[in-house]
Amino acid sequence: MKLVLQILFLLSAVCYGTNTAAQMTVNYPADAVAKKVQPWDTNVRIFKDPRVDFLVDKHKNILRGLIRPGRGYRIQIYSGTDRAKAIQRKVDFMRRYPAIRTYMVYVQPQYRVKVGDFVTREDAIELYRESIALYGAAMIVPDAITVNTLGDD
Repeated sequence: MKLVLQILFLLSAVCYGTNTAAQMTVNYPADAVAKKVQPWDTNVRIFKDPRVDFLVDKHKNILRGLIRPGRGYRIQIYSGTDRAKAIQRKVDFMRRYPAIRTYMVYVQPQYRVKVGDFVTREDAIELYRESIALYGAAMIVPDAITVNTLGDD
């Protein structure tokens, strides 16, 4: 019995020693090192969606601070308890102004439809006047907005 335990101990020590002393060697062909080409570069093809570059650029702009959250103003074009009317107002505005973002918020018990991301009140006045003519009731309200200094959406 003692001999079996000694043999098991010896085998486990040998196995443990081989695991810790393992080394990995990688041999590169001489021409691959001279060209700065890795051996795995020749067999790999990357297929990606072209929209990935757009998203990466947008993320870089966000990190640089070109697109950032901030305080600003939006135009509230609907405030009421009727959900269907709020959706109708939002869809109507989106059809008329596809380039301007719309936001529908539910704060119990009211639905609010707000449009635009304006840094100053003066920026919002032109759209505010058009909204008054279209919907009758509208107001400029302070809100947390997305400030985009790039000029594109």
